[in-house]
Amino acid sequence: MASSRALHETPETAGRTTRSDEEIDRHWASVVTQYPVSNELKSLVRADLKKEWHFLRVDNFRQETRIRWATTDRYRIRLDDMVGNLDPEKLSYLCNKPTAFYWLQSAQRTDATGEKNQTPKIILAAIYEEWRRCYNNEPNIEFGHFFANPVRITSTGPSTVAGIIKAHRSLCVQASSLINQVEGRADNVIERQPSSSQHYSVLPLYHALVVIIDRLDSFYHEECRRESDGLISLRKIAQHQTVLIARTGVEEGLHESISFESLKSHSLPLDRFDVVTKSIDIVRVSLATAVQFITDLEKAEDRRRLVTGEESPLDASICPIFYPKEFETLGEKANRNPEAWADGMIKAAEKYGYDNDFTTWESIRRVQAGLVGEVFRDFRHLPFGNCWREE
Repeated sequence: MASSRALHETPETAGRTTRSDEEIDRHWASVVTQYPVSNELKSLVRADLKKEWHFLRVDNFRQETRIRWATTDRYRIRLDDMVGNLDPEKLSYLCNKPTAFYWLQSAQRTDATGEKNQTPKIILAAIYEEWRRCYNNEPNIEFGHFFANPVRITSTGPSTVAGIIKAHRSLCVQASSLINQVEGRADNVIERQPSSSQHYSVLPLYHALVVIIDRLDSFYHEECRRESDGLISLRKIAQHQTVLIARTGVEEGLHESISFESLKSHSLPLDRFDVVTKSIDIVRVSLATAVQFITDLEKAEDRRRLVTGEESPLDASICPIFYPKEFETLGEKANRNPEAWADGMIKAAEKYGYDNDFTTWESIRRVQAGLVGEVFRDFRHLPFGNCWREE
């Protein structure tokens, strides 16, 4: 049997000129898989599918995060007063994050009715890119872990830093109480997954810090406009958007007290009339600095808490959920392992055809294209916005 590379070095493809992306896409989309598929090609497809498993988990995480930060209160926490009311269904939103991100009314935009309730998604996109960069593009995405959860403050909610801190402490108390109530219960309110409730907790760091956005600096900064390619740089948004970081005074459970000393050289004027610096430890810094600082604090806490020899738990909720019927013979947890998932996909493709399932249809063509130096349907996540550049 000819090698997989030889299969594609035909008079049509050998020595041809470089094709455009559109031509490459049209060509490989029109190719029909030839059978039998060689063992060499099958092995390459299997390796590609393992990469796809990891890609799909990240993609699912990105989509869930986008929903949590969407401009609708259905998927986020809303603060209507100085105490707050934590819906048990939203308990997991607070878990496994080092801080909360409070949107003051002054940083919200108006909707068609004139009400201030719009929280620009570009801020999330900038946060996500900075957070990902802090972890060298491999952040912890298990069980809702992220930089922060958004809390939108309504017109009747707190308007001062002190009021936000008070409300945050109240929400933390409610969250801790709910977690204590659901431990061991079958009707688990945390993602309705009793087996995973042990992996959700309100971190000590979350009790200790809040991030507050009180104005949209980046929207009016010259550097944050569309550039020659028609895109807005998310990196520049993060560098020119400012936020407030405030200590709440609650540091139980932390291995080391929090200090803003390292932020002095990065701090900007507070520009707040409601803050007396002696009563509240607070700084104004760029969004990029805030993400880096808090991420570093979390890393330090994680290092001190780490128990060697323990394998990190896997969040099954973001694993690929679509798989052929053949997976039934591999067990219900086959999609929770890249090796088993790839094996299952190959098994189904061998029985029903590689072109009869979109995942294997893409995979075999992606591999075949790569063998002749072309890129087809590469692993690229949909951007948070078509006009934003992820760097």
